[in-house]
Amino acid sequence: MDLGLGISMCLGLFVAYIYWQHRRLNLAQDMAQLPAVSAKAPLLMGALLVLLTLAIYSQTGRFHDWNQGKVDENIDYLVAADITKGIRLVEKEPQNTLALMSLAQAYSAGGLYADAVQTLDKLLLLTGEDAEVLGSKANALYYRDQRQISPETTQVISQALALWPTEPQTRLLLATDAYLNARYSEAISHWQQLLAEPSADINRDTIYTAIEKAQIKLNESGSASSH
Repeated sequence: MDLGLGISMCLGLFVAYIYWQHRRLNLAQDMAQLPAVSAKAPLLMGALLVLLTLAIYSQTGRFHDWNQGKVDENIDYLVAADITKGIRLVEKEPQNTLALMSLAQAYSAGGLYADAVQTLDKLLLLTGEDAEVLGSKANALYYRDQRQISPETTQVISQALALWPTEPQTRLLLATDAYLNARYSEAISHWQQLLAEPSADINRDTIYTAIEKAQIKLNESGSASSH
C-alpha cells in the first residue's frame, strides 16, 4: 500500500472516530436535556491533527519525499553500529584477527583513521608482517594525515611492497596520491602494474577509466608546457 494512502486512511479514521464520539456525546447531552456540544470542537481537533502531522514531516526533513515510503538510512548510524559491534567482538575475542580487521575497516569507513591505525597495529602483533594488513595501515595513515605521505607511511608502504610488490591497496594508494599531485605518469605506472597482475582483486574497468583520465591530463599538461 502507498505510504501516503496509508497515512491518509489513518488520519481519516481518527477524525471519523472523533466525530463519532462527538455524536455520542450530543446524544447523551440530549437525553439529559443539556445543551449540545458545538461541531467546531471535532473540526478544530481534526484540523490540528493534520497540521501537526505536516509540521512533524517538515521538521524531520521528509516533507517533500515522504510519499515514496523509503527508509531514511543514515550511513553514519550504520557505521557507528558496525564500530560498536566490532569493539564488543574484539573485547570478547581479542585474538580474533578477522574481528580486528573488520573493526579497522569500520573505523576507516567512519573517518576514524587514528583508531584504525591502532587497531591494525594490534592485528600486526598477531599476524606479524602481512602485506594486506600493512596496505590497510598505509591507507589509514595517509587519510589520517590529510592525504599526505609521511615518513611513517613511506616506511609502511615499503614494508608492504617488499612482501608483495603488487599489493592492491598499496599500489592504489600510490596511484591516487600521484594523480592528486599531478604526477600522472607515475599514477599510470602504478595502475598498469596492478592490471598486469592476473590475480589482483581489483575493479579493472575503474582502473582503465582512471588511466584514460590520467592520460588526458598528461597530454593536456604536455601541450600547455610546449606553448
